Amino acid sequence: MQNKKTLIIWGIFFIILVFAALNRHSRSKPFHYSSQIMSDKAGYYVYLPALFLYEFNSSKFPSKVDSLTGNGFYLDPNNNKIQSKYPVGVAVLLSPFFMVAHSYAIVSNKKTDGFSMPYQNAIDFASVFYVLLGLYFLNQFLLNFSNQRLVTFSLISLFLGSNLYYYTIFEGGYSHVYTFFLFSCWLFLLKKFEKSKDLKYWFLIIAFASLIILVRQINVIFILLSIGLFSSTKDLFTHKRTKDWLIGIGIFLCILSPQIIYNLYLTQTPFTYSYQNEGFIYWLNPKWIEVMFGFENGWITTNPIIILSIVGLYFLYKNDKKLGILTLLILVSCIYIYASWWAYKLGCSFGHRGFVDIYPFLSIPFTIAISTFLANKKQLIRSATIIFLAAGIIFNLKYVYTYDSCWPAVTEQSDFEIFWHFITSAPK
Repeated sequence: MQNKKTLIIWGIFFIILVFAALNRHSRSKPFHYSSQIMSDKAGYYVYLPALFLYEFNSSKFPSKVDSLTGNGFYLDPNNNKIQSKYPVGVAVLLSPFFMVAHSYAIVSNKKTDGFSMPYQNAIDFASVFYVLLGLYFLNQFLLNFSNQRLVTFSLISLFLGSNLYYYTIFEGGYSHVYTFFLFSCWLFLLKKFEKSKDLKYWFLIIAFASLIILVRQINVIFILLSIGLFSSTKDLFTHKRTKDWLIGIGIFLCILSPQIIYNLYLTQTPFTYSYQNEGFIYWLNPKWIEVMFGFENGWITTNPIIILSIVGLYFLYKNDKKLGILTLLILVSCIYIYASWWAYKLGCSFGHRGFVDIYPFLSIPFTIAISTFLANKKQLIRSATIIFLAAGIIFNLKYVYTYDSCWPAVTEQSDFEIFWHFITSAPK
């Protein structure tokens, strides 16, 4: 009965969030700047219509669909190839939803071009499905640090009070909500393996590491840093038979094979750097202040609730020095990576979307901070914590529903003036 009740609750959450996502995009017709298949999102998605509908032949695609979807990919008329610099992992995770959308389009006599509304709506269903699945496994993992009531309170606060909500409901076609899901499962599996040393968890760890890399290659840095969070390197790499290693390598190559095959199709090489002239040009002068505190999309400025994660690092370090240091390293690495990138603001993003990827790691100090403050004997501290969380959620939801997906390219207003305009405007 308890399992049935839990399932019903998660089902209700799914229905509410899907409704919110579909309602958001009900006015975003295909090729609109706020649609789910536009710009970068189109680059992540294009592999699906290319494979299932157009045989990876650019001449078979609808005319000018690459420019109509914001140039997230390029239809090469000379070689009849589809060029996308984005990894194929998001498309792999979207594929079941794409097939359902395509079947629905056929039976309902909708346009079956891969870009009509059924395909757009499929991404809404997918983003909500994966974020809830990620929250479920993250909930199971965080129970190692606090009780169910506080973990639930923490996760609801993190979801509604940060840009995780925005990248689920508004921009589910980006890679971030899928990386959030994968890293949540990754942490859950690391903890399971630490407790049981069961070989099945070892294989699953390899599988999810492969998927994380397939979705976003830069995340390999966070994989390497987080391997030692709970299970020692020795436990992960010793006492395995040759057969086990061969199976593990097979899993790794099998999951990465879609990217390898695409690279061979496009460049005749299995491994390539697809971002070409884009790179980390600020290694010696990282733009960390702009990334953290900029008014356009600074991480802390637009996600003030995340301050609790930073404060919680102190409590985490007091309880577990190794875990505290490694979590801090993951955060610092993330800041440095994006502050060094040529487009350190990540273009038209809300609250600096790059940090959504590491929220599963930051949920640890976030939950510990909330648990510590709410367990404090002083009523003032408990009340201040609840007020701060409530204010953070209200601020985020208010900002989300007034924010435009791209700030004006030419304006006489300062970043602060535009920021203030959005947070004080009436919701759309």
